[in-house]
Amino acid sequence: MTTATSEDLCTLLDHMSWGHIASRLTPPGRPVRMHSLPPTMWVRPEGRVGGSKAAATGLLPATVDWQAGAVFMADPDAVGVEEVRWEVDGAGAHLSGSIRLTEGPSVTGRPTRDMWDAHSAPVLTSHAAGRALDALIEQGELAKWSMLQRLEEFAHEKVQTIATSICREVADVDDETIAPSLLDAQQLDLVVTNVVYGTHGDSSRILRCLDRCLDPATTRRVDPIRYLTTQIRRDLGDEVRVAIGDPQVGSRVRRVARGLGTGATLERIVERYNEVHSSDRISTSRAVRALTVAPSIESVALPIGFEVCHV
Repeated sequence: MTTATSEDLCTLLDHMSWGHIASRLTPPGRPVRMHSLPPTMWVRPEGRVGGSKAAATGLLPATVDWQAGAVFMADPDAVGVEEVRWEVDGAGAHLSGSIRLTEGPSVTGRPTRDMWDAHSAPVLTSHAAGRALDALIEQGELAKWSMLQRLEEFAHEKVQTIATSICREVADVDDETIAPSLLDAQQLDLVVTNVVYGTHGDSSRILRCLDRCLDPATTRRVDPIRYLTTQIRRDLGDEVRVAIGDPQVGSRVRRVARGLGTGATLERIVERYNEVHSSDRISTSRAVRALTVAPSIESVALPIGFEVCHV
């Protein structure tokens, strides 16, 4: 994803984080300053972290872990300077420090390279603070669905490439050969729908992934946007394999079969697999499923002779 896209998605993540935290806070019974501290910031990656995205801008997004939470209610009558601790441990960078909380206009945006020295927020009455918490919760919910829409678009962009790669592995064809298509456009759309929205109730993998992102520990050592896009690619691959009936061990079974060469029997394939993967032994039925994922291309994918009646 581009830097501009990462910026937009980080902004949505920030709103989701504030909304998540606000939903767990009790409305105050006295005037407070409500500081919405940045859940993410741009940092200079250390070493070779970040690849092309880091090379283009010199920056990567990283999650900020606030000791007192990213939504903090400060006492305007407190004596002395109030500070909160923060820490960043991502993109190869290890940063930490404290930030002063002061009275003033609300601060928006995201720190770049270095954390701000101070963060200001106006004094709110208890009633206004309660309304501000409700606003954060509402904005967080809207951000979640906007994020889901953006990630759905990303999934639609990537599903064909992922499906083609899996087809190449099943059919054992190189990049120069046109890969057979195991799923049509309608089936690929269903794959995306199942990954993004789930098949029933709260089974959406992406919503669960977004929920995990709200815990700073999840993305403590990884670019939060890379975490999301990597998870989507992985989930799309898993769902494509479900759609074509490929068992979880399918690629490993086929790799063993190809290593044994043409003429290997089903029994020999199973025996060899269980020797190599002793902690994940398979039965003949699972092996048959792996070797007959796509009957129409089976002769191309696996020129191996065995009789299913042996099962």
